[in-house]
Amino acid sequence: MGKVTIKSIASDLGLSRNTVSMALKGNDLVAPQTREKILRYAVKVGFIEKIPDVSQKEMLKEKHTLYHIMILRKSDVAVYWDKVINGITEEASRNYCQAHVAFISDEEEKNGQFPLGLDEKICAVFIVKLMDWNYVKKIKERGFHIILLDGYYNKDVIPLGDVVRIEGGNAVSFLTRHLIAQGMRRIGFLNENSYIYETMHDRYVGYLDAMNQAGIPLEPDLVMPAMESDHFYFQSTFDQIVEEYEKLPEAVVCGNDQIAQNLTLALRKKGLRVPEDVAVTGFDDNEDEMMDPFFSTVHVNAKWLGRRMVQCLLWRMQNEEAPYEKITVSGEVILRKSSCKNRN
Repeated sequence: MGKVTIKSIASDLGLSRNTVSMALKGNDLVAPQTREKILRYAVKVGFIEKIPDVSQKEMLKEKHTLYHIMILRKSDVAVYWDKVINGITEEASRNYCQAHVAFISDEEEKNGQFPLGLDEKICAVFIVKLMDWNYVKKIKERGFHIILLDGYYNKDVIPLGDVVRIEGGNAVSFLTRHLIAQGMRRIGFLNENSYIYETMHDRYVGYLDAMNQAGIPLEPDLVMPAMESDHFYFQSTFDQIVEEYEKLPEAVVCGNDQIAQNLTLALRKKGLRVPEDVAVTGFDDNEDEMMDPFFSTVHVNAKWLGRRMVQCLLWRMQNEEAPYEKITVSGEVILRKSSCKNRN
């Protein structure tokens, strides 16, 4: 056996040299179980004589200061993001991590202004709603681990960190085929940022695949995959979309439930019925607490996505030199009234 070094221990255990070095120095940023594994191996190979004594009180303190996480979110009121953040904070607590939430305004994002508290005690920054790529890149350049809840749809963009995302292509393809199976052919698509966010682009691709497989030509006036997001969710935007339909679609596949709801309101203002006149589908299942959920959709366990982000970080801290990973979580298609024209 050659000379035992920190590098050789790291290689034998499949860990980074930085992790091994911190563990040997007693740095509390290393998970207790990982530190014990490293110390036991270091004794076994003769790198150190014995495992240092650590009192129960010190071990408890170490567990409670494992990693500090900063969650960045935009100043919106979407319940979806709250569910994700709840999942992050709960899983962080289970794993002796502390999560801090910081709100970033459009102006702060534009000017590259970082939130208060983003200092050396922070181990990782969680991006729960994609922000400007250059803004996130600046955070990464300061040495923080980045965990994102979606990817940037751009083949040329350098990865900024690990990604946890929801699967959308197969699910939306299923919803579109569900409409086609009922005899519908004039099926539109309505979404925001299909050319920016990977998850939104996947939903667009799922729609396109189903239409292509069925041999149904697209009608450009009905296919709107990348509406402007700044004012997109104003009800007046959807009123105008419906007003400008030259010929009413038989169905519209929407990128999320909020789009489906706004479109339905606009259709009803014109005296049109959903699904009798126009069938509509959504995504996210934001109606899970209503007495009578209406939209056919894809159920997303947003809380689990948040938990998975924490688990991703814990793995990353023990495998810092590994390539970035993209974790895709499946959703569940739910068929309801809004898309079933033939339901009695």
